[in-house]
Amino acid sequence: MSEFLPDWKSLRRHRIPDWFGEAKFGIWSHWGPQSVASSGDWYARHLYGMQPCSEPWERKRADRQHAHHRKHFRPGKGAKDLFHRWHAERFDPEELIGLYVSSGARYFVALAAHCDNFDLWDSSKQHAWNAARIGPQRDIVGAWERAARAAGLPFGLSFHNNWTWRWLDVAHGADPATGESHDGALTRHDGPGTWWEGLDPAELYPDKHAPGAKPPPQVADRFYARVREALDRYRPDLVYLDDGRLPFDAGSVVESEPVSTRGLELLAHYYDTCPTGGLVTIKDVPDADRTAVVLDCERRQLDDAQPHPWQFDTSDGEWFDCSDDDPMFHPRKNSQQIIHTLIDVVSKNGCLLLNVPQRADGTVDGRARALLSEVGDWLRVCGEGVYGTTPWLRPAEGATGMGDTKGYEGYNEADRAYLPSDIRFTRRGDTLYATLLAWPQDRTAAIISLGARMGLLKGRPAKVELLGHGPLTWRLTEEALHADLPPDPPTKAAYMIKIT
Repeated sequence: MSEFLPDWKSLRRHRIPDWFGEAKFGIWSHWGPQSVASSGDWYARHLYGMQPCSEPWERKRADRQHAHHRKHFRPGKGAKDLFHRWHAERFDPEELIGLYVSSGARYFVALAAHCDNFDLWDSSKQHAWNAARIGPQRDIVGAWERAARAAGLPFGLSFHNNWTWRWLDVAHGADPATGESHDGALTRHDGPGTWWEGLDPAELYPDKHAPGAKPPPQVADRFYARVREALDRYRPDLVYLDDGRLPFDAGSVVESEPVSTRGLELLAHYYDTCPTGGLVTIKDVPDADRTAVVLDCERRQLDDAQPHPWQFDTSDGEWFDCSDDDPMFHPRKNSQQIIHTLIDVVSKNGCLLLNVPQRADGTVDGRARALLSEVGDWLRVCGEGVYGTTPWLRPAEGATGMGDTKGYEGYNEADRAYLPSDIRFTRRGDTLYATLLAWPQDRTAAIISLGARMGLLKGRPAKVELLGHGPLTWRLTEEALHADLPPDPPTKAAYMIKIT
């Protein structure tokens, strides 16, 4: 008998599995055939060039990526033609999962299907355009799943192909330079003699439609059939849906006409069958639904602690491999940014999911490896104040705010110039951790929230120590708890004081 019914009232009884609230840090492989171009995210759409339906923020990116495509790939080729160029010939999931475990990651998420509508698992019964048949000719999702499970990591899958309807509509347009029609109108009958003979582009690209037109319900039905097949086969512990609400339902980035309630059916089925209880993330979650689905914030830091665990997702640069350093592309990160973001997110009851872009061949570059090594070094010293912790009475103190909005999508993540007065709090039982986001030049930590006047500290500390160093001399005044720090910081980027 099913425990959950496909309605919000029933689904609100779902509880977020304990592993998620304890893990705090995960790695995401947001990787697929668009990495072939090494030109960043949205490539499968923008290779067609700017179209009348292109949004204002897309215009420069579309022009640049279209020019890149004309230079490096024969004109007239479309999104489908990236697929057979993607070979993943050096993809070693066991080695990469080992790298991620050493960085301190406690869960792993693999991309299952991006907006280009290409499945990274053997979905041939549902969808012929998949990695087991084209390109790598390998079940990429299955390889990730086996490696993650062998390492003891909870495993997740992300789905983005709900965007395909409004993302690959451009395949029905024409080349802005030549006027030549794109490949959106091709069918199986056009395939003989081509590399894609036997495949039907009409199953890959959406039906031709006016910009803003809503898809029919069978588009939603097909999306959910493919997602359900993947969930039943790989039993992921986490499912990431790239949408504000459940795909094709009211408030979705692509509402069907009429709106689809298949998402509620999927949640009920998934929660009833997932051995670890399951969790699904979306990006706009009313307070009442925060256990039915988990809030995910894409490159968007929150100001306050949340009553339920949530997820912040970001990337070391672009979502897909990118060799271009133009400011319009997201810059690569350093370990200090990752560590600052991690402790900020954890102090607010969140988990950080970090994408590490892979090259088309499946490898990650030396810069990413160095970043992960430095994050792992920090967590080996300070992880006790991260993993399995809960928010304190307040998440933070300090005057440094969220800063100016960054990026064309309105994201607010940034490499902020934190001050020694910027502190983040976590706790484990009766132990409190106060993490300084900058090193005081006078070598004195002043934690105002712990001053006697504030009345937040229950009793006098028995011990104050700096992780990676040892006990500190300290004094408690009305204004603050003052701790004397050593001449040199024992860690990079952030400095964790443990108050017992």
